[in-house]
Amino acid sequence: MATRIPQEFIDEVTSKTNIVDVISKYVQLKKSGKNLFGLCPFHEERTPSFSVAEDKQIFHCFSCGRGGNVFKFIMEMENKSFPEAVIEVAQMGNIPVPDQYEAKNNQYQNSDSQTLLKMYADAAKLYSHILLKTENGSNALKYLRNRQLDDDLIQTFGIGYAPNNNNLLLQFFKDRDISEDILRKSGLFAQNQEGELFDRFRDRVMIPITDESGNIIAFSGRILDKEASTAKYLNSPETEIFNKSKTLFNLNNAKKEIREKSNVILFEGFMDVISAYKAGVTNGVASMGTSLTDQQLYVLSRLTNQINICYDGDDPGVEATYRALTQLTDERFTYGVISIPDKKDPDEFIKSEGSEKFQNLANSVQTPISFILNYFKRNYNLNNEHDQLEFLDRSLKEIVKLQSPVEVDMYVGKVADEMNVSKDAINKELDTLRRQISIQKPANNYKDVQQHALEKVTSSVRPKYDRLEKSERYLLYWAINFPEIRINLKGDGFKFVHQNYQRIFDSLLSYAEQNDAAEEINISDFMNVLDNDDKNLLAELEMMNMPVEYNDQEIDDYMNNIKNSGLESQLSDINQQLKKAAMVGDNKLQLELTQQLIKVRRILSN
Repeated sequence: MATRIPQEFIDEVTSKTNIVDVISKYVQLKKSGKNLFGLCPFHEERTPSFSVAEDKQIFHCFSCGRGGNVFKFIMEMENKSFPEAVIEVAQMGNIPVPDQYEAKNNQYQNSDSQTLLKMYADAAKLYSHILLKTENGSNALKYLRNRQLDDDLIQTFGIGYAPNNNNLLLQFFKDRDISEDILRKSGLFAQNQEGELFDRFRDRVMIPITDESGNIIAFSGRILDKEASTAKYLNSPETEIFNKSKTLFNLNNAKKEIREKSNVILFEGFMDVISAYKAGVTNGVASMGTSLTDQQLYVLSRLTNQINICYDGDDPGVEATYRALTQLTDERFTYGVISIPDKKDPDEFIKSEGSEKFQNLANSVQTPISFILNYFKRNYNLNNEHDQLEFLDRSLKEIVKLQSPVEVDMYVGKVADEMNVSKDAINKELDTLRRQISIQKPANNYKDVQQHALEKVTSSVRPKYDRLEKSERYLLYWAINFPEIRINLKGDGFKFVHQNYQRIFDSLLSYAEQNDAAEEINISDFMNVLDNDDKNLLAELEMMNMPVEYNDQEIDDYMNNIKNSGLESQLSDINQQLKKAAMVGDNKLQLELTQQLIKVRRILSN
């Protein structure tokens, strides 16, 4: 584990870090008022409710309630401890980390997930060593060299080699006393009919698959022998740390470029991504299946609004592109197609034409309708009247979906030219199709409309607080931001009713005393002394829309509301007892309760 990190180093990292720079690596943020907003990385949502306050160096999600400073963000995002998060943030900002503070995780420990992450990291190091440093890896290294992958690229992607050995990795982990249960959970091993474990990956080039934070969570193993009867690629099964529907290959390497270029390129396979990266196109990812899942789309929506598909240029690749376009209907994105000419795949094109031409190709993005019309065209003989009518029918059903009159006019013109007929004739057919669709289409999809409205409302909904809790929230906010208020409350021996507010107040007094904070409290730094729930609450309080200054009467009212809350509760209880006494005709009890009631009311009035 990491050596305890001194406060001086934490202060240095805090002072040299802008939370916006860190969170922007994970979330596409846009300015709205004085804060920045984006889609929350901790839960799925359609309307941005995740806010970052740059002036206070904190974040808060108005929907799920998570909040905190930059270290809390990394702890939650990457499942790290506080010391690990400090080191991670320092490394992000190129702040030198003394060796004694680096995490030295030589032992397998903590949760199963942490153990599995450590196992995959160690397995990747072993495979890399075998590939680059041993005779066993020579054929695999030769294969990669033939594909023009140099040492830098091999190391960037952590590529290795699993030799043709049934128990090399198994013995490696048994020597480290990994339990049988964890070995079976890891996905690194398969079992024979007798239930005995053996290495899942053998005689394969090993490509690590990482999560968004760069942790290795799975492998994809590629065979070297093209003639082998076994599958070309073998991927890890799903485990505690690997969910293929949430994972995108190379996202960790690509996300910076995705944000900067405002688009992501979706490739068909892992080697295509690696070849493109080598050619200078570094915003590429690949899905773990045939199409993007809702979870993968949500991850991408936090980074960009443009997805460009770059599949192989052969017939199966073109078919796959068409299927992808018909399945990608998420309205958060616009879509494009990068078509590889001469039926080549990206790797073949790069090898034959060079990196510069591929970079130019990656910037030559077709619209989906342009690709689809060309796709239709290749399937019909436009010299045949029957095929012409089929082509026209399918083309118009795509053109009618377009919203822009300019786009409609442009593609109507293209279809008219292809068929050698007038644009007027095509437009008449298009008008007929619009009328048919209008008749068939219901006035509104009530369910979708209601769902959208609900999402919009719930993204900004605030919990309802009674008068007491409102007073506590506002009073604590002012006590945090104005030293004279917290000093007065401390001197008065003031207590909050709800324990969560009292806990933060106690921590505030202790923090102010230890840090000699007679003036302004550094909210981000103060959060480091709170537990997670209190960090969430503090972020929520600090994100409230409050005036710049308070007034004394307001503070007095809040204090009185809190002090009197017990009396008000007592008053309500006496009134309930009076009603019951009257119902049973207990005059003596009514008299006693009435005297109590007068006494409590007198105290309240004073």
